[in-house]
Amino acid sequence: MKRIIAIALCSVMLFSSSICVCAADPSTGGSSSVEKEDIEEIKKQNEELRKQIEALTELVKAKQTVVVEKSSGGGGGGGGRSSAPSASSSGNYVNFGGTVTYQGGKIEINGGKSNATFTITAPSSAVVSSAATLAGKVGGSLVSCITTSSPGVGFKTAKVNFYVAGVQNGDTIAVYQNQGGSWVQLPVTEVRQDHVVVNMTKHGDLAFVRVPAVAAITN
Repeated sequence: MKRIIAIALCSVMLFSSSICVCAADPSTGGSSSVEKEDIEEIKKQNEELRKQIEALTELVKAKQTVVVEKSSGGGGGGGGRSSAPSASSSGNYVNFGGTVTYQGGKIEINGGKSNATFTITAPSSAVVSSAATLAGKVGGSLVSCITTSSPGVGFKTAKVNFYVAGVQNGDTIAVYQNQGGSWVQLPVTEVRQDHVVVNMTKHGDLAFVRVPAVAAITN
């Protein structure tokens, strides 16, 4: 895993070096200046890479912790209840039992593109336990559990791209929101490698559950 992090860091350095060369090369004869929009896009890509490296680093730490917990063993056999993974916040992402979750792309607010940023924090242990129970009831497995907010940014609708480490193309991920003590399923518009795109109308606790295809909302 350390080698993976090193490769990722080298990729960012090479990418940044290429940007400097492109910006400084006057050999084209015409205007060699980089468009302002291009610079902003490059900054966004660098920020996304930085977040992914941080997430990968956190993931390595979390997996090391999980290995220690499993190897320590626990006495006795079970009682039929499995405890849900713990969730912890670090920066603007949550580590849920080794699964890192954060805002993974631009948010569409009320149908239009925006620069809004959602704050991602870890929910209480009671919420995590409730989400784990929910996952069991729908015949799925709890992938991640987070709480969202956006101080100073209101919305009627929001289309949010969440980075959820470990999600695979072809997975069926159902997203539930804790609304007044009840878990309400939200529309998921896209699931791809490490990303889940969700339509929201309010903030709250979210549970990402890997479920059979029949459990998915289609709209």
